[in-house]
This record gives sequence, structure tokens and C-alpha cells, in this order.
Amino acid sequence: MSDNPVAIDRDELRLLRATAREVFAGTPTLATLGELGLLALLTPEENGGAGWRVLEACTVVREAGRALNGLPVGGTLLAAAAVAGHPERQALLDDLLGGRTGGAFHEHRALTRDGDGWTAEGAAVVSGTLPLGGLVLAGEEEQDDGPLLLVTPGTADVSALTGDDRLDTTRDELLVDLSRTPGRPLRTPAAGAGSLADTAALLVCADTLGALEVTAERVREYLAGRTAFGRPLASFQALQHRLTDLEVLVAAADALVQRAAVALATRAPSAHGVTRLLRVFLAERAVAALDDCIQLCGGIGFTWEWPVHHAMRRAVRNAAAACPRPLDPEALRASLEGSRTSVATNDAFRARVRDVVSRHAPFEAREGHRAPKSAEQEAAMRSWYRTLYDNGLLGRSWPVEWGGSPDHQPLDELVLTEELIRARAPRPIDQVLLASHVLLRYGTDEQRKRYLPGIRTGEYIWCQLFSEPGAGSDLAGVTARATAREDGTWVLSGQKTWTTDGHWAQYGMALLRTDPASERHAGLTAFIVPMDSPGLEIRPMTTMGGAHEFNDVFLDGVVLGPEHVIGEIGQGWSVSMSGLESERFTVGGNVLLLELLLADLVTVAGAVGDGGETVLHRPETLERITRLRSEAEAANAYVTGHIERALAGEEGEAEAPIAKLLYTEAYNRTARLGVQVITQHQPVPEHARAAARRLTDAYLWSRSLTISGGSSEVMRNIIGKRRLRLPSGR
Repeated sequence: MSDNPVAIDRDELRLLRATAREVFAGTPTLATLGELGLLALLTPEENGGAGWRVLEACTVVREAGRALNGLPVGGTLLAAAAVAGHPERQALLDDLLGGRTGGAFHEHRALTRDGDGWTAEGAAVVSGTLPLGGLVLAGEEEQDDGPLLLVTPGTADVSALTGDDRLDTTRDELLVDLSRTPGRPLRTPAAGAGSLADTAALLVCADTLGALEVTAERVREYLAGRTAFGRPLASFQALQHRLTDLEVLVAAADALVQRAAVALATRAPSAHGVTRLLRVFLAERAVAALDDCIQLCGGIGFTWEWPVHHAMRRAVRNAAAACPRPLDPEALRASLEGSRTSVATNDAFRARVRDVVSRHAPFEAREGHRAPKSAEQEAAMRSWYRTLYDNGLLGRSWPVEWGGSPDHQPLDELVLTEELIRARAPRPIDQVLLASHVLLRYGTDEQRKRYLPGIRTGEYIWCQLFSEPGAGSDLAGVTARATAREDGTWVLSGQKTWTTDGHWAQYGMALLRTDPASERHAGLTAFIVPMDSPGLEIRPMTTMGGAHEFNDVFLDGVVLGPEHVIGEIGQGWSVSMSGLESERFTVGGNVLLLELLLADLVTVAGAVGDGGETVLHRPETLERITRLRSEAEAANAYVTGHIERALAGEEGEAEAPIAKLLYTEAYNRTARLGVQVITQHQPVPEHARAAARRLTDAYLWSRSLTISGGSSEVMRNIIGKRRLRLPSGR
């Protein structure tokens, strides 16, 4: 998240993207781009440019990558920004902005001081065209005032790579011999050397994203149109899930590219760190994904004419140009510190939440151990929930006449979730929130009067009687029945399973089949079920973490009156889905858990080791944790964008499933690495044992997250069907 959020004009960016796509669909020259002003997007206005327009530059470079265009767009943008403000280089600047010559940018590790100046040594391979107007070299130093050198024609030998020496088939590659080449230090008004180097890496990543995006679309179209065994290849679930994973990668990378662009555009303190994580996230993943696209295309993927291998070659070259380096231990810790939030929110409300939490939170909650373990703990939890309602922190979105707050804002619940997670305090029970939503939307006045006050006092805990042994994620396949009798009552029969909190809940919201002749979504009705009803039996199910969270619930002759029906008879599917939709921002708060898990992992890895070296200081461990840190940043960036789009009424298809996949699968991988470190280096020192326990709890709970609420496989099916419009299988 950027420290200085910037208002993004999405309509303007869409227009720019459409324009750039149309330009690159033809055979533009660099001069064409110059005439359109597309090479001036990073150059200050006082030097004839458009200003520090990083988002716009990213958009143009991404479209160049999408078209696999060979023009040195990014290098020219950066070279122009670097030489701006140097009067003796005005002619070169004019030529760069006009597209009469091309530029290149390279992070070079062999820059050395030579008296008052700098000298470049060795050689560099860059993407560019001949003649090369100017090569800008940025040193290794990450400080904003680090060395930035300009190498011009005549000061270095430049030649084009050919044949087997040239991997990238989409662009010219130049070999620049820098043997003891003097370079002129630059101080650019557009950005310091560090910011310009970060922007260069960002543009390389944007180029890769464009190539990945178009390739995913091309492969999807190919598999949808190619038949085998009597049906489209894209209808096979194994291939659908691989196509879905491609789409998830593109969506996450898109979000992270945009986050880095905003951070650089606003010169936020987080810009360097976010850009570094973007490089880590995309470099290996993009190359591997494009390599896999060749496999998905079968024999045609191995042919020269098929463009997929050209995109892969380009991505490999880009990965080398923006070679990521793992974060060091201190950088890891710094990236996980602070109190970052998902989106701009009501600061006064956040402060109120923190005050209430600091004064009243009953105990530290454990992941996977959220139900009370004793009568005393249950009493403390009920009192805690009552405190949240009494202080206007929960139930804010309710109508004022039922206890809601007139100053409620759409993201208040998300703020509350974030602060409870940060404080490791007990969080609201999802099933209670769902029941509240359904009662307010579909309940009668009598039902609201009967149940809502008890929810606010913590007296009534609710559970969800949806899943069944034969219908887990497939809720439309429920078979448990409610049979109508002549006196207007209903008799319930069947089994519900995975009923979270059912053993201490007073009421359950059940989805039951009331029309025995119906199938799937039709003929379902929602009911309120008192959990102490005669004929209802609860049997505990112990989780793999040793906790009592779930239950089997058996309905054998449970009798309910008509006042227990919620909504219309036969409309239970709409009622239940309405409740589930009320949870769409849940992942928004929960994604913060990834950063807390990583902080615990860093603590444990920094506390254990052998031979005087901690695990955290081992290169292989740093690389693994940095990758996980990049996953967390990508998940957070995507969720942030998802929430912003939803609030603006611009939410795309199947965004929530993408968010769930990014969060829950990263959660599992992070916790797993933590447990591996713990078990390999026991005993854990005292000061790190709390973090070790939390990592162990998280690991033993993590598979619940990838299964409940729709398993990862079901999420992929939803994305494939709703977002990618893949053909259905038989």
C-alpha cells in the first residue's frame, strides 16, 4: 500500500491503454510514439515532457509488451527523464522525446569512482536499437542520490547481438563494451537515481506483464477452439485450473504493478520496497508460467511461428534486466513493521476501535482455537461481543432503529477486523454476522424483535447449517429436508456437517429442501433452528489442530413452526447467498494475517540456527521468505484494488474467489515454512516461543481456510466459468 494514496483516473488510463493498444497493433516507429507524446511521460514539464507520469508510462510499456513490440519504449522514456535538465544535453533530449533516437537504461554493478567522476567497467547487454542515442547506467547503490551515468555514442563500443547470442527474438539486443568508459554523472529533476532505477525495474515488470497477459488470452482461446475426445480442450478441469492459475497470476501481478506505480508516482517512502517485492514476485513466476503455456499448447507450442515461445524469451530477458535480490533481514523486518491499512478509512473510527480493544480485549486469540474452551472463556467472549456492540463497533451497518450507527461508513467493519487481527483479539463470528444480515433483509418484524437484541448482548450465538456430508462446497446439492404438515409446522430430517460453533450456539440458520421433487437451487427454504430443539443431536468433530470447532448435526424429527421460516418458501437459495455476499470484504481484513505470520516467521528464523548463524541469515532462507513476502504484498494489493472497485461499483467477475485463493494459499505456504524451521531447530528459545506457537496453530488451521467457504478447487471452477467463460465439461 502506498504511503501517499493517489487518485487514479481509471477512465483516463483506460483511454490511454486503448490508444496505445491501437498504435502497437500496427507497425509504429519510435517517431510515431514521439509524435503522440508517449515518450515524454517521465520527463518534467519544464523540459518539454508530461511530468512524472509513472502510471501512464507503465500503461504504455505494458501494451508494448503485450504486442511483443521491438521498440525501446521503456529505455527511451527513462533516458529522456535522466538527461532532462542538463542544458548541454538538450539536443539529445529533443531527439529522445521526438523518437528520432532511442535510449536504454541498465542497472550496472561495475561503476567505480575515478577521482571526482565515475567509470563504468565490463560490458552490458541491453534491449535497444541502433543507433543508440544514450545509455543511462544506474549503480548498485539504492540511495536516491546514488550514481547515474550517461554513456553516449563514441565513448563505448556498441554492437548488435545476432544468432545464438540473442535470446530475445522480439527486440534487438545490444552489447555495449564499457571497458574503462567514463560516464557523465547526472542529476535529474524527474527523480533521483534510486527512483529512476526503481522505475526502470517497474517498467520491465510491466512489459513482462503485458506479454504474460496476452499469452494467457491466446492460450485460452486456442484451448477453447481445439477439440479432443469429442469436446473442447478448455472444458477439461485439469486444463481449466491451469488456465485459472494463469489468470490469478496476471490479476495479482497487475495489482502489484499498479501499487508500485502509485508509490513511485507519489514518491512514497515504501516505493523502493514495493518495487523490489514486485521484481521478486514476477521474475520467476512469469517465466515459469510462460514456459508452461508452451506445454498447454501441445505440439503447436513448440513451433517457431507460434508466438508463445517469443513471449517466454522476452520474459527471460526481462527477468535478467530486473534481476531481483532477496531482502536482507533488516529490510524484511522493516517491510513488516508499521500500521498499514488496506484503503483510506475513517481515522477517528480506527482510533476508537484501538481504544476499545486496548481496554477490553479479553485474551489473545489462537488461530484454529476460536471457540471457547471453558465456561469462563465463553462468558468472557460473550461479554466481549456485547462490548463491541455497545461501543458501536459491531452492527454499525444495521438500520438505526435496530441499533445501527448513523455515521456508519462502508469499510468500518473492515477497519474493525484489521484492528482485532493486529491486536490478536477474538474476532466476530462469521455466522452471527451472516444471520444478522439475513434477519435484517428477509426477516419479519417479529423475527427481528425476537433475535436481534440477543445478538447485540452476546446472548445469542448463531451457527450455519448449510454443508452436508454429500454437499460440502456444493450447497445446491443439499438433501436434508423440511416436510410441511397440515397444521403449518415443519418436520426436519437429515444431517448437517462442518457446523462451526454449533456446540455453543443458541440458533442455527439452516438451508433445507422443502420440495422433494426439486433439484439444485429450486425448492430450498431457509429456517431458524433452535439448537436445543428435541430431535437435534450435536456430535463434536475435533480438528487436526486438536480443537473443537466443528460439529456434525443430526436432525431427526425436529419440529418447527411457520415463524421459523426466513423469507419465502422455496427461496432459500437467494436468502443464503445474500448472507454469504455480506462477507465479501472478509478477506480484506484477514489478508493482514499474512504480514503477522511473516513477522512471526522472521522472529523464529532469527532466533534459531547452527554454528552461530541464524536461519534468517542463510541465503536460501532469505530467498524463500522474500518470495513469501512478495506473495503477501501481491495478495494485499489485489484485495485493496478489489475493495476499491467494489465500492466504486466497478467490481469485475469472480474477484472474491481470486482474493481467497491468493490469501489462503499464501497463508498455508507461509505457516508451513514456519513449522519446518521450528521442527528442524528445536527447542525454540523462550523469546520466540509465542511466535512459534502461533505459526504452528496457523499451519494446522491453514487447510481449513483453503477448504471452507468453497475449496480452492471450487474457486478455480468459479473463476474459469464466470471470469474466463471457459466451456463446460460433461
